Parts: sequence; structure tokens; C-alpha cells
Amino acid sequence: MSGNAVTALLKFLQPEALERNNRIMKCLRGSLSALALTILSASCSGSKSTPNGVAGPTGGASSVNGSGGSGGGGTTSTTDAAAGDAGTEEDAGGTTFDGSCATLPGKIVYIESGDTQENLLKNLGRHLRDTANITIVFNLTGSCTLTNDIYTGAKVVPNGTLKYIPSTAENVAWTPSAAELTCTTPAEGVSIDVAISALFVQSCGLGGPPAGSSLGLIQGPIQAYTFIVPTASDQTAIWAEEAYYAFGFGAANPLAPTYNPWNNESFMFIRPATKSTLVATAKNIGVPPNKWKGVPEAASSDVVTAVSTSAQPEPTIGILGAEVYDSNRSKGIKTLAFQAFNQNAAYYPDSTSTSFDKQNLRDGHYTLWSPTVYITSVDGSNVPTNPTVKYITDLVLGNADAEPPSGGTVFDGLADVVKVGLIPDCAMHVTRGADGGDLSPYSPAESCTCYYLSKIPGASGTPSGCKACSTIADCSAGTCNHGFCEPDAISTAGTPSSTCFSGTPTTHAELINACTIPPGVTKSVAVPAGGLTPLP
Repeated sequence: MSGNAVTALLKFLQPEALERNNRIMKCLRGSLSALALTILSASCSGSKSTPNGVAGPTGGASSVNGSGGSGGGGTTSTTDAAAGDAGTEEDAGGTTFDGSCATLPGKIVYIESGDTQENLLKNLGRHLRDTANITIVFNLTGSCTLTNDIYTGAKVVPNGTLKYIPSTAENVAWTPSAAELTCTTPAEGVSIDVAISALFVQSCGLGGPPAGSSLGLIQGPIQAYTFIVPTASDQTAIWAEEAYYAFGFGAANPLAPTYNPWNNESFMFIRPATKSTLVATAKNIGVPPNKWKGVPEAASSDVVTAVSTSAQPEPTIGILGAEVYDSNRSKGIKTLAFQAFNQNAAYYPDSTSTSFDKQNLRDGHYTLWSPTVYITSVDGSNVPTNPTVKYITDLVLGNADAEPPSGGTVFDGLADVVKVGLIPDCAMHVTRGADGGDLSPYSPAESCTCYYLSKIPGASGTPSGCKACSTIADCSAGTCNHGFCEPDAISTAGTPSSTCFSGTPTTHAELINACTIPPGVTKSVAVPAGGLTPLP
């Protein structure tokens, strides 16, 4: 041990120094040998707050499935430094976070996810840390990439960094609008506990899980997709045919400039061919992912920036997850109403361009959407074998029997789903079996339409047409789900006319053209005769 180290140790062991509790990390940052570190760890004492009645973190040295390992160094990132006390929390077993993901507190779940799910992971992550001693650590990538990763058992992000969400005890000032904190991965990378795709996995050309594997597919909330333009643009709607010619032909768009202005590829902002936003949209407009014209942007936030700051509003267009759009509505962008093939008008995903109710999506008038899919190891009943992953999926699905695997306080995970712009399956009235596929009527096992409408941005009290309840005895029909009598009696059927289907819709064509209260957006477009012109 060096002379400086001995001096530091002797000073630390003096009585007055021992009175300085809550400083274990500051003690450990001296130039001490491994033996001195052990002595100091035993000598220092610390205290932890217990938000929401949850005891201090335990078992922070390992993943819930045993994956992980020591990280490659404990250098604090700029994000960590900006977070104040974040990154210094000690678990109840004496393990202190040193910058490596494996030393994060609590039960660790490694997730690989599409970036459209980032806001959900932020909100869930904070609640999981504060109420159940669970730390989610995640990597954001394309849905097709992450599906291949978990199918092949690949370890991800070797010698790199992952994102994680701090607890209130670590950083009381952090909110989901702030950047995540980061931790380092070991040389071999980390194994994935759960992968979250934002489209049907078959759209990636991979099919179902590999034969003989324990992997299963759990369908989660619905993710909408949108075409966006600058707020200054005069455009309000786009036909599927227009999108086909714009993104399939680019500069050679035969409809431009007469019917639409989108023929300058430098102002058409898209996503890479592995990303759910492009793949799901591609399935709805008939342009294969590898045929798209435009400027690929690495992240959804890059599309927002490119579209909102464009110097030429009219030729500018981009694609975006509606969940991302909803959190960026005030940043110089607006969504276009979309008219599917063989549809009689264009519709916003919501009942109006300014609402958040996803009414047109939920009843079949807006077709640009895909389900999220949680891919993880399951048992014969398609239930996750990892108890912590099961708890997370239960929360996201709104299952009433959600229970933290190691104690803690259950919270309303479904509220987080709605808050970030996703649509719970229980609020849907249509379904489909493939991206871009035909819609069919759908009645969920436990409807939550009234609950959903009570949680969307701008909601206040009990939604019109809904009745609050505590037990089934409060309901004259249906049952009491999530505090409301369901199924709901809300009707969106509009006035019958010659331009809409006025009966009870049973087919795709009837659903997308059913009479409805929300107004459609109409425009005149002359497309080439004889069907879609083959792509170049």
C-alpha cells in the first residue's frame, strides 16, 4: 500500500471521520488497494430513503436470469455526472454501483427494444425502481434486429453502454422527459431477458421463434404510425397511393407536383429498413422496405428535427411512431390524415387532429398500426418463466393478478401505457393478423375502453357514456373492469349516408368505410389507370 493510501486510511479510521455517514462512495474513490477498499466498505455506513415504502435495493450484482458480469470500468458518464447523486447507490448486500450494468441495484432485467417504446420504458422503469426494486437496463435498436438477436441468443452491446432508469432515491429530480442514465457492459456483452418489437415479427422475414427454443410471443399494446409534415405545410392528408408513388418513386413520382409535392428525396425523411416505423408503414402502402426513397434517419428524434427545421415545408415529409409524435406535437410538426387503399376518406389516428383518443384507429378507420410483441422465454402456457419479466408483461397488459416477484407495491402499469400514446389491446375494437393486413371486428376478453378514455391526455373524470364502478354490482350490464362498467355503451356510429357503410361492419372494407362521427378528410387525386404502376 502506498504512503498516500496509508495516510488516507488512518485519517478515515479516526473517530471524527467515522461519524461521517452516507459517504461510502467518496471513501472508496481514494487511491486504496483492494484490501483497503474492503476495510473501508466495512467501516463506512450509509442510509437510504425508501420511496413508496420499498426497502433498499438488494441483489444488485446479478441479472434475474444470471446473465451479466462485471463491466468494463467504472468511469462515470456525462449523463451520470449531470444526475447528481445518481450512480452511487449501494444495495443492501454491500455491492456499490461502479458504472457497470451488472452492479446496478435491485433485480436487473436486460431489454432490447424499438425506440418507439422508449417513453414507455422510461415511465415503467421509474415505477419499477421505486415500487418493486427492479432495474430495467435497455438497448434501443430496430425491431428486426432485436428479433434476430433474441432468436439467435446473441449477447448484445459488448464493451458498450446501455440505458437505465434511476430510482427516486438515486435522483429525485429525474423525470421521464430527461435522458436516461448509462452503464457499461462487459467485453462479451449481455444476454437479453426480453425483446420488444413494435410490429409483427413475421414482417422481418424471420417467422416465429426457432424450433426447440423456449421463446414465446406475447402481444402487447398497439403502436400507431404516422406521416408527418412541418406545421407550415399546406398538406392535411395523404392517400396510400400517394405514399406509394412518393416513397417508391422519389424524384420520379408521377403524381407530383400536380397532386402532391413529395418528389424531392432530400426532404423525405424515413427510417432504416430494420426499423418498425418503416417496415410497418411499408406493409400498409405496398413499398418493400428496401425500395424506399428518402433520407434514412437513425432515430425517431432525428426525423422530428429534420421535418420541423426544414427550410422547405411543402416538399418535406417524414414517418414517425404516433407515440413519438404525440410527445412532440408542439415542436413544429403535424400529422397527416391517412386514406388506406379502397377507403372513401382519410382519417387521423385520433378523432380530430388535436385529440389523443385514437378513436379512428381503435374502430378501424385508421389502418397504420401494428401490435408490440414481447419476446421472451415462456412455459407451455405462453407465460414468461422469468418472474420479473412476467410481472412487467402483466403490468403492460393490465392483468389484474400482477404481483411483484419479491414484494413491493403494485402500480397501475396500464396508465403508463396510455400516458405515452400506446393503445391497450383491451381498448381495441378491431384486430388484424399481419402488418398491413385486413381488419376484422374484435371484442377483448376484458374491455377497458372507458378506463382508456379516462387516462388519455386531457381527460377529466368519467368519460361521457361511461359509468364508474367499484364492483360488478354497480353495473347494470357487463362487468366492472379497471374502475368502469365494461363493455362500454359508447357509440361512434355517424349519420348514415351514401358515402359510408351504415350497417354493422363485419369485413375490412365495411370497417374502414363505416359511418362514423369523426369527420374524414377528403381530397381529389387522379392516380394512374390500371392499378399501381410497378416500382422502378
